[in-house]
Amino acid sequence: MRVHSRPRFVQLSIVAFALLVGGACTIMPFAIDRKATAPVLGGFGETTLVPSQANAAARRLFAQGVAQAYGFNEDEAIRAFKAALAQDPDCALCAWGVAWQMGPNINSLDRGDLGEPIKYVGYAIKHSKGASARDLALIESLALRYGHSAGRALAPLSTDICRTPGAGADKPADPLDFAYADHMRLLAARFPADPDVLTLYAEAEMVATRGDWWDRLTGKPAGRMGELASLLEAGLVKHPDHVGVNHYLIHAVDAVPVAGRALASADRLARLAPMSPHLLHMPSHTYAQVGRYADATRVNQLAVAADEAMMLELKKQDFTDTKDWRRHNSHFQWYSTLMEGRGELALDTARAAAGRAKHDHEAFEYSRSLPMLTLLHLQRWDALIKEPMPSGDRGLATVLGEMARGIAMARIGQPGDARAALARLEPKAEMLLAKHTGKEWGARLIRSMVSSAQAQLNAELAFAEQRTGDALTLQAQAVEAATFADRTEPPTLANGPLHRLGEMQLKAKRFAEAEQSFRTDLASHPQNGWALHGLEKALNAQGKVAQAQTARRDLASSWVRADSQLRAIR
Repeated sequence: MRVHSRPRFVQLSIVAFALLVGGACTIMPFAIDRKATAPVLGGFGETTLVPSQANAAARRLFAQGVAQAYGFNEDEAIRAFKAALAQDPDCALCAWGVAWQMGPNINSLDRGDLGEPIKYVGYAIKHSKGASARDLALIESLALRYGHSAGRALAPLSTDICRTPGAGADKPADPLDFAYADHMRLLAARFPADPDVLTLYAEAEMVATRGDWWDRLTGKPAGRMGELASLLEAGLVKHPDHVGVNHYLIHAVDAVPVAGRALASADRLARLAPMSPHLLHMPSHTYAQVGRYADATRVNQLAVAADEAMMLELKKQDFTDTKDWRRHNSHFQWYSTLMEGRGELALDTARAAAGRAKHDHEAFEYSRSLPMLTLLHLQRWDALIKEPMPSGDRGLATVLGEMARGIAMARIGQPGDARAALARLEPKAEMLLAKHTGKEWGARLIRSMVSSAQAQLNAELAFAEQRTGDALTLQAQAVEAATFADRTEPPTLANGPLHRLGEMQLKAKRFAEAEQSFRTDLASHPQNGWALHGLEKALNAQGKVAQAQTARRDLASSWVRADSQLRAIR
């Protein structure tokens, strides 16, 4: 059952008004770029989406645009679609492709300025005479999505276009994104044998749903995500090698309770698109959700190499770079190697990511903090104290760096130095919390990291001063504050706050509580060795020998490639 975020009687008026206002944009003069070109890029996957009216050169470039779109490189896709249109100015679906990739997607939900994509929709409509029924339907659907006057006839008359977003969304989707998703659902039913229409519907539904598409613990879907996942699975029965359907199924079930449904797609995607940085990386989402961290590491290593190869290829062909996925892919590799227990590789990955983080922004300060966060996770206190502080004047580098160093000081018996670190941390934390008060994703993530870091250092100080009750309360607060950071992909703090709470509980001989902490972590991050190691200790301390032996066997399997010293760090 869907819960509506607005009274039903106002929904149609919202859509009608948006269509009316958007339609005014269609009268502006528009000319395509007849000199547009694109590089020749292979290995990004085959596509079955072919314009019904286009010459051979345009079709080749259009196929490249679709492949780049399915690989989440919007700028490269736009470049290919524009080049296709330059080769055949009468290709209506080529203009549709440009407009499609200029709009919202699951990584960039805001609609922004739609003036240019509306012009491409208008161009597509103008040149659509004789196009196939499917091509016409796709063009008309974008007209609806962007508020072009030609979309008025498609406005929903009886469906519910407003529904609550998934958990964690900062705001509902635009009414026209709801309407577009509803219409693409109808098209998927109208063209049941077309995997590309199904892929486009999947993207539309995800943009309209926003937030978490599944409850992370119960496995309950948000909105129509359960129905969509089933449709994608059915589509793969007929089209098992379709890049788009495989890709979107991984996204559609990207939650621990349901991720196993995408394992076959994860295992085949790299073969289907061996040069696509994002599609090589994408299986790691599934692998991490089911505890296959070694596979997550492997595919992200391939993804980073593919990104570098693509940059070289673009330079060779005298084209500029478009999208660099290395930051995300390296970040995911950092997380998976930590969960594997491969500390040296995790530290190398962190240093490489930090070295690439050149910009002045909180996100890059976080990346420059990864070496210190890695040493903290590995409990290498002497190395952590000697590690240079991450650079940056936005405040986040100071907060994370001083937290890590302060915890190290507390652990080696230097509470005075730990308090000095806290004194340096606190004004930066106060500044960041006052600055980032909004509901948007970035602000919430910064608040989560900062609040957790401050509580963690206070907890370690309390524990070092033998104020055990205060320490456990503060560390529990740090875990609660880190909830949003833990929901990112990958978890921004690598589950560290909860691991350290369990460790404190073990030291305080609160073994049942420690068991619960480690089981809680394993419910969200299956088979990670850090939690399994702690769980084994908690179970043994309670005399639960059989369960402890199971945890030990799971740990041996999970940490088969772990650094030898990690088994003895606690």
